[in-house]
Amino acid sequence: MKKTLYLGLTTTTLAVLGMLSSSRATTTAPAIESASDTASTVVATKVGERQSTAPRTTRAIASLHRHQQQGREAITVYLRGIPVLTFLGQRAATTEGVKVAAANGAGMPEQTTLSEAAQQATLFTARLNQLHEQGFDANLVRVRWDAQQQHYRIYADQEPLLTLNNQVMLPKGAQRNDENALRIANLIRRQLGNAPALTSVEGSQNTVVAMGPIRMQFSGLASWYGPGFHGARTANGERFNQDALTAAHRTLPFGTRVRVTNLQNGRSVVVRINDRGPFTGGREIDLSRGAAAAIGLIGAGVGPVRIDVLD
Repeated sequence: MKKTLYLGLTTTTLAVLGMLSSSRATTTAPAIESASDTASTVVATKVGERQSTAPRTTRAIASLHRHQQQGREAITVYLRGIPVLTFLGQRAATTEGVKVAAANGAGMPEQTTLSEAAQQATLFTARLNQLHEQGFDANLVRVRWDAQQQHYRIYADQEPLLTLNNQVMLPKGAQRNDENALRIANLIRRQLGNAPALTSVEGSQNTVVAMGPIRMQFSGLASWYGPGFHGARTANGERFNQDALTAAHRTLPFGTRVRVTNLQNGRSVVVRINDRGPFTGGREIDLSRGAAAAIGLIGAGVGPVRIDVLD
């Protein structure tokens, strides 16, 4: 009888120990997420940073994805699922879709070092998530043109957050100019704290680019007019000033503000519609001489542009 009782206790003890061992093994080995996971579930941390065991109270807003771009290693940073920019490396990545970092280390690739592009992307993404968690005032995000180094730099208050150099590619291959530097800075401001958009780049001598919600967008050819019309009445009754930032369009209401971007050099200007035209076939908008000069269209006379209707 005692022998049977001892045998039963021994069997029960072994079973309990086996359950604990199985439970411990299950909870200490997190599954590695795939690259197809939703971008918002990825939280980047600085390389070598000690992981906190405290539960997170906010959801990450920044994530990364490693892939190849024109035969080179490329790591694209997403902000709430929106591609912000891509860090380019010197050589193509050996494995596509590998997450560079994750909050709990689950997405870290098995390697001892990261490429320069991967380090820059990881640190940038980590800092964005940290600022979000800390409730950083998004109104302190700003962008500045460094004339000496010839590049744009985005700051979080006084802290350099991102440098737009040759190793950083903008979405859809956009050029590095005032408009696109503002676009990135304003995206960060909006996603960090819904801060209002900046309208100019600090330190830039270029024409100030006004940013605002785009109601409609289309493309076409732009021309310009000035000499011979200066001082004449426009279609809305005011005196034409060839040096003012105005334009003629066949159908847009008078007073409408549109941003015109020269697609050959990336330069932009915001103009007000105060006249009708152009009446030459194939042309979409007729700029004043001042507006044409702002986007480098004087010499060519006619050129392809993108037109964003702001209000």
